[in-house]
Amino acid sequence: MAQLKYQLQQAFESSQAPLGFAPDPASMERFLALCHRRRYPGKTAIIRPGDPANTLYYVIEGSLAVCTEDEQGRELILAYINRGQFIGEMGLFVAQAARESVVRTRTPCEMAEVSYERLYQLMEGPLREECPKILCAIGSQLTHRLLRTSRQVSRMAFMDVNNRISRTLLDLCQEPDAMTHPDGTQIRISRQEVSRIVGCSREMVGRVLKQLEEQRMIDVSGKTIVVRGTR
Repeated sequence: MAQLKYQLQQAFESSQAPLGFAPDPASMERFLALCHRRRYPGKTAIIRPGDPANTLYYVIEGSLAVCTEDEQGRELILAYINRGQFIGEMGLFVAQAARESVVRTRTPCEMAEVSYERLYQLMEGPLREECPKILCAIGSQLTHRLLRTSRQVSRMAFMDVNNRISRTLLDLCQEPDAMTHPDGTQIRISRQEVSRIVGCSREMVGRVLKQLEEQRMIDVSGKTIVVRGTR
């Protein structure tokens, strides 16, 4: 088992997993059959800073947010995690004693969970054939998240708040819960949540949304926003 863990860490350091790679449904069914399934209500923290980093999660249904907090309790949303994605995968490759971020359900979720120790055993036994496909899927998702985080950091450093909010709205149009609208794409999100993605005040988000609406780039009704021309 120690040898397999070392190989995973080495594979991560030299990984060039293809973007968008996903294991076939049969492989995932075999993987899920060996995991513990659990349901969580919406707005529930399933991972908190300081929790032991010893479990891999897979989202069967639902959506979650990964957040970080400062000492004053202010949150910044780092990513949304949706159906078909893994959580807690970094600890498979990099030794990590405890979690550093908050992971909170946005909607009711069904999760598959397996400890790292158990997963190492499965990959040397029942999941030996599925192991390469599952690891490539995990590596692909890590790559996508790194790219998103890099873009987020670049925006924080080089874009003003107006552009950050505009780009965030476009990103949200790509989320699974975005809906097609005759004038573009409809999303549902509060000003508070946008502020936690962008890193500004809720009042600033409100002012920028009003400006974008006056420019006929969006239509706003409460938490519902139609981003024009994005279909």
